[in-house]
Amino acid sequence: MVHIIKSVLSTPPDRRWSAAPVLGTVASAMLVAMFYAGAPASAAPAIPEEAAAAEATAVSPSPQLAELEDRLGRVMNGWSDLARYYDSEVAPIERVLLRYRNDPALVERISVALVREANRVGLEPRLLLAVLLVENPWLDPQIRSPVGAIGLMQVMPLHRGAWTQCDQDLEDVDANICHGAQIFAHYFNRSGGNVERALLRYNGCVHGTNTPNCHQYPYHVFARAGKASILAWLDTGSGAAAP
Repeated sequence: MVHIIKSVLSTPPDRRWSAAPVLGTVASAMLVAMFYAGAPASAAPAIPEEAAAAEATAVSPSPQLAELEDRLGRVMNGWSDLARYYDSEVAPIERVLLRYRNDPALVERISVALVREANRVGLEPRLLLAVLLVENPWLDPQIRSPVGAIGLMQVMPLHRGAWTQCDQDLEDVDANICHGAQIFAHYFNRSGGNVERALLRYNGCVHGTNTPNCHQYPYHVFARAGKASILAWLDTGSGAAAP
């Protein structure tokens, strides 16, 4: 059974969720095995001279087994809900990112982090996706800009540790996206829900005096968002595309 579970967990991301029923079958077998392994001696098979009497007696289902079956049903429903959520929220983002970098393991981690952190701060995941694709279309977690911005969301070091829910390693995928989401949500709230102003603040373009044409940053994000919306619902295979 351990071998089967490891096999399912090692399945490529695009096939893992279709393998979920295998885990359900394994879980069912384990539950039944545990039930019978812990059954009292009185539940052992009847000896030959008692067989006729045992067959004549209607045996009601064990309460313990019924409870285990109920738990198994809840587990399987949870797997189904998780698979549906993954297919609707995470998989479309994965399809977009695989066209920028053909690294399924990295792409899966980035996609899950984008959805998780967007939900944490109450933002649309595809908005964070668009910001990431403008800031770092190469999907390089260690990249640094000439002014010192770090990682996927190009977070400035001065923000490191400002949010206790985010780890401080800005080259880490999860920590960097956590910081980026928190920073953007902060500017979004300060801007009264105005996306363009929040994007300008995220880019450091409040007055537009330091970086020429930085006021065009929101339009670059919107363009990436539009492209992402189209690619997200295409399922015609992956392959790195030019940023």
